[in-house]
Amino acid sequence: MAELRAFLVAADELHFGRAAERLRVSPSRISQLVRSMETRVGASLFERTTRRVELTPIGAQLYADLTRVYDDLHASMRRAKSAARGLAGKVTVGYLTHCQDAGFTRLAADFHGRFPACEVGTIDVTGSDYHDVLRNGSVDVLLGRFGEEPPPSGLVRGPVISREDWVLGVARGHPLDGRDVVSVEELADQAIFGVPDSFTGELVNPLYPARTPKGRPIPRRGIARTFAEVLALVARRESVFPAGASFPAHYGHPAVVFVPLHGWPPATRTLLWRSHGNTALVTAFIDTATAERPPDLPRLGNPGYGDWPGPLAVDPRSPVTTPVK
Repeated sequence: MAELRAFLVAADELHFGRAAERLRVSPSRISQLVRSMETRVGASLFERTTRRVELTPIGAQLYADLTRVYDDLHASMRRAKSAARGLAGKVTVGYLTHCQDAGFTRLAADFHGRFPACEVGTIDVTGSDYHDVLRNGSVDVLLGRFGEEPPPSGLVRGPVISREDWVLGVARGHPLDGRDVVSVEELADQAIFGVPDSFTGELVNPLYPARTPKGRPIPRRGIARTFAEVLALVARRESVFPAGASFPAHYGHPAVVFVPLHGWPPATRTLLWRSHGNTALVTAFIDTATAERPPDLPRLGNPGYGDWPGPLAVDPRSPVTTPVK
């Protein structure tokens, strides 16, 4: 194993001195181990001059082959360690709209990298009472745009997964169709779909502000619980539909077009989870989501899941939103 590791690190660095630093041995020890490896193979693995070190064709092929084997070996060890800790199985993420943005993809990959015996499954919970499917255990975590209101008691709001600009869905031929941009102030002259309040029966929609930035009320008209119903309302000109800019890539209607909408802060998509009763596996996923990202990693054009001030939950004794300790 010492020979293999010395060869792999030397091939990675193409510099025996740097390889020695990584392995915390002397350069002469690296040379000795590489020579022993070359004796085993029966051919030179490196071409060495006073100026540079390069892999021979045989060395390059061996490096490619051993890298795959070495990675598989480490993955097997990680899976065994995860299983020994009881971390094996699937975390189910319920999503609203979609879950294909770069932030969530990166989070799922990071989680699988930490716990190779685990996987992330997704399920569309659009149109359901998503708080209930989280509370009753149908899903482990929720991903979506949940408005600015604090999460209900017993739930925790996690990090921002992505931010994006707004677009407005309108019917083809609508007066706003073909506009280069629509201001949110114009929503006061339109209407947004709603759902009946369980106590008052009035139409509400917590995903959007009740008023424009200048204080004009935004009407609610038409009942919809799925995106198909929303788009049908828009096609009939009963309402308009503010959405994240990625929405048209996943959902559409032949009679609905989308135009840029300006005047609101970027639309954010965040995670929600239960504040108590999570399994070790779900807790590991939450820990991955809330871990600080190294500052030297690229942000891929969005804030990523490290953009998070800390968990927020509602103290049932007070309406004030407080950090979770």
